[in-house]
Amino acid sequence: MVALTVVGPVGLSVAPASSGRYVHHRMRNLGATMVLALAALAGCGSCGSDTAPAEPGHVPEPGESDDRTISIMDVLPLCDIDHRGLLFDLGSGALRGRIAHAVEMPAGIVASDHDGASWARIYDRKLKVSFFWPQVAPLFVSLRGIGKDASRVTVSLDGYELGTLKLRRNSIKVATTRTSSQPVDAGLHELTIRFRGRKRADAEPFAELDWVRIGTPDDLKRTYGAPTMSDVLAPAAQLAGVPHRALSLRAPGAIRCTFRVPPDGQLRTAVGMRGQGDARAAIVIRRDGEEATVIKRVDVRGGADAEWTSVEVPLQSYASQVVTVELTALKTTGTGRLMFGDPAVHAPLLKHRPVPAARAAVVVVLDGVERSDLPPWRDTKTPHLPNLNRLAKSATVFSNHRAPSSLVSAALASLITGLPPRNHALVDDGARLPASVRTIASIAREGSVRAAMFTGVPTTFDSFGFGGHWERFTAYPPNEGRLASAPMDDAASWLTESDDKARGGRPMLAVVHARGGHPPWELTPDEARTLPPADYTGYFGPRRAAQIVAKLQGRHSRLSGQDAERMRALFLAGLSRQDEALGNLIGKLEESQRWDSTLFIVTGDVASARATLFRDGLDPSEALLTLPLYVHFPEGVHGGRTITDPTEYFDLTQTMLLSLGLKKRSEMLGRDLHAMASSGVEDVEHIRVATTGDQYSARWGDFVLRGKSGARPRLCLLTADPTCAYDRRHTYPMVTQALSRRLAARTSGKPPAREPLTLDSEAAAMLKVWGAY
Repeated sequence: MVALTVVGPVGLSVAPASSGRYVHHRMRNLGATMVLALAALAGCGSCGSDTAPAEPGHVPEPGESDDRTISIMDVLPLCDIDHRGLLFDLGSGALRGRIAHAVEMPAGIVASDHDGASWARIYDRKLKVSFFWPQVAPLFVSLRGIGKDASRVTVSLDGYELGTLKLRRNSIKVATTRTSSQPVDAGLHELTIRFRGRKRADAEPFAELDWVRIGTPDDLKRTYGAPTMSDVLAPAAQLAGVPHRALSLRAPGAIRCTFRVPPDGQLRTAVGMRGQGDARAAIVIRRDGEEATVIKRVDVRGGADAEWTSVEVPLQSYASQVVTVELTALKTTGTGRLMFGDPAVHAPLLKHRPVPAARAAVVVVLDGVERSDLPPWRDTKTPHLPNLNRLAKSATVFSNHRAPSSLVSAALASLITGLPPRNHALVDDGARLPASVRTIASIAREGSVRAAMFTGVPTTFDSFGFGGHWERFTAYPPNEGRLASAPMDDAASWLTESDDKARGGRPMLAVVHARGGHPPWELTPDEARTLPPADYTGYFGPRRAAQIVAKLQGRHSRLSGQDAERMRALFLAGLSRQDEALGNLIGKLEESQRWDSTLFIVTGDVASARATLFRDGLDPSEALLTLPLYVHFPEGVHGGRTITDPTEYFDLTQTMLLSLGLKKRSEMLGRDLHAMASSGVEDVEHIRVATTGDQYSARWGDFVLRGKSGARPRLCLLTADPTCAYDRRHTYPMVTQALSRRLAARTSGKPPAREPLTLDSEAAAMLKVWGAY
């Protein structure tokens, strides 16, 4: 039984559905809808299909409108289904994000369909499922299963054994544990199912499970009917000739879905009774740490003259907050079912101006810089960075930009592929970008766009897989004496070739990976001697600093006060020279009258200058992932503005391709920065995920879920704890569960095989000078 507390009503309007306001005239294939919904919410397009579905908060192509609808029908696999307790429909994808804190579904759980149901074949001896329970109550566990190599299963809740259940070999059986002797608190819990039996053959699972129910005792005498996905979904429900995709519920039952509410959001649905009888529905809002609020009750009647009642509930008071929307069947009589037709959270339509066409798209990535050293984020003036100062004032500054990894090579691979590290397989410092992964270089070639990459950072050289398909790829090893400004200087010459015939009149795309603040620094010994502190006698110099820093292994405590001051001065001087090269690149584009038709982006790769002394591939913390982002759009649109919407590397990829008239591949992530700046409305449902090795950090608004796959994660709230020192999982259990499931949805699809990195003596030598090994 779901306990509901009425705190106070929220204003709403109720109208008959005869206007057809929420009618869907086209029914979609249900199975395909559910698969694409998971992929869309995950932000992975269709994960390899030919057509990318619109994701919640989808930024449309030019000419589209965006209604920012979050359809509960489409994200149902990420919701909780409750009927006389919580039900897990094991073969439907409902376990994604719940299994033993695993980011990906274990290989030992295999979906199977037979006997009119979806099943999970369990090959692992132990199944751990995390879940959120909304109220204090004693609990029991029941399951529907078929015994295979196991005839018994032991069921435990938070380590407390509820009992051992018997299964019938090759025969379906429903079995139930005893009820817990003490009430279970509301919040996060862990269910463990351990299979007992001898493994006879690898091809045979321990058992097959249809569903698992976590229930609390009630006085109802009727037989329990499990609300599996096929039972709950009514894809073509009609009342009075009006069709809806609907959720079908029997009392007491509910669907609970957790969202961040968009500004000016409204919950809309149509409520009706299909079949004979009466029903009472309720719409409930839950927030962590607060009592549930019933914001609307609706009474409906079934029968031959039954019709839909349309409901609109304004949610402005919850804007940008994480809430759980609960659609509840309080009462049903007779043989009918309560229907919620096309339930969704809507926000006003947004119109977007067409993306400005660019003749050139340029992205400059500065290695190792931290935002606090750059304008407009630095709290003191930065006269040594005149060109970045200029961009801070005249370009568009995106103030909430985040890297997809704390590994430099993985971040740049995401930029040129539009894929997260898991999907391009450059996941650690011993891997390279596989040749099979498509990049913007190949997309540009197919679209008759000239593309070049200039890199002075060894971990994005050809050895690491970055050299393929470019019209021009130039690397600048740090041990060959070229100036640190060379990548930007050569990019300027390539972009502004005076011979139009050589250019062919084709658009151009340039990726520049510059040293940024990373040593070796471009200073002469005489210039270095003028830097503070005066009369410095230590061993830090502009050329060998990288090797010295590498020996320190990121331990600042081994730096003397004078060494730290000299290294800081060298860093700022080297960064000033990079700013000068950036100014030369911009100046060349202006002199050639190409600046106004150029999309020009400046960002960083990993913020590792002061935080970790340029160490690469550490655990993905916010300090390492938070980056600067300046964007000069063609024609200077949005110039001088600061955009606070969350952005990530894939957005740069998408924006570059769109500005050049190129179409991204369906598996690529990313949103158009121009559309984001035009709308001025945050995509509240979007999560940003960073991974390094087996570590992950998923950010949703100000919440960050950090952990390692298979281990219990930590939840931080950045507004209260910027350093993530405290674990707030149990303070925000609904947020934790929702973020875990979104993270798991984003990691769907099969990644390419990891390719190991091989280095010859020349590559090893330049990496040593760089301080990488």
